[in-house]
Amino acid sequence: MPAFVDTAVKDIDQRLRELRDEVSRLEAARSALTAGRRRPGRPRGARARTTGASARTTRARTRRRTSAGPQRRSRRGGNTRAVQALELVRERPGITIPEIAKAMRIEPNYLYRVLPRLASEGSIKRNGQGWHPAPSSTLTSATATGNVTGRRKARVAKSASTASATRGARSRQRAAASTTNGRTAPGATKASVLAALAGGDPMTAGQVAAKAGLARPTVSTTLSKLAKTGEVKKAKRGYQLSSAS
Repeated sequence: MPAFVDTAVKDIDQRLRELRDEVSRLEAARSALTAGRRRPGRPRGARARTTGASARTTRARTRRRTSAGPQRRSRRGGNTRAVQALELVRERPGITIPEIAKAMRIEPNYLYRVLPRLASEGSIKRNGQGWHPAPSSTLTSATATGNVTGRRKARVAKSASTASATRGARSRQRAAASTTNGRTAPGATKASVLAALAGGDPMTAGQVAAKAGLARPTVSTTLSKLAKTGEVKKAKRGYQLSSAS
């Protein structure tokens, strides 16, 4: 049997050498055939075309941002200046457009468009050359301020009520937990233990606890204290009152 194995291994090694030689010859032939040719992949110039397209896309986006940017800034600036003009009219009723332009450090041409628009919206009104805040605008501002103050007070009151209710609930929970855990005053525990032993017969801590409706560890502690003070005495099995015969 070992001779057969040795022969098989030699045959396999010989075949592997032949296969390796065949692989080497095939690789050499392939290299000779494909010499000077590009490997499969993107065709020549594809990267250049992609780079050019990316550059064109970037330039187009830049142009869009450049063309749209000033317009957006202009709109934001316009809204801000309209608000500033409205605030000046409210602070200085009767102010004229040149005075507003001087206060804002801008040309008055812009204000000749903005103030009529604010007037059409009902925010201000014109009286001669001066501009005044519209009564409805002032009333709306005062009403809004009052509403905000009222809502703030309501929130504060609600928070105080909620906090009070929470404290009451916690107190009730602590009281309930104390009752549930069977916690009683030390004097009441002592009285309950003595009452359970009043029959005169010796009783264990477990029996006293069952009769008095108390926890056994509490009864054991109370009996030990009563034994030290001489109010109860140890019996052969349990405790009994010292006055019992």
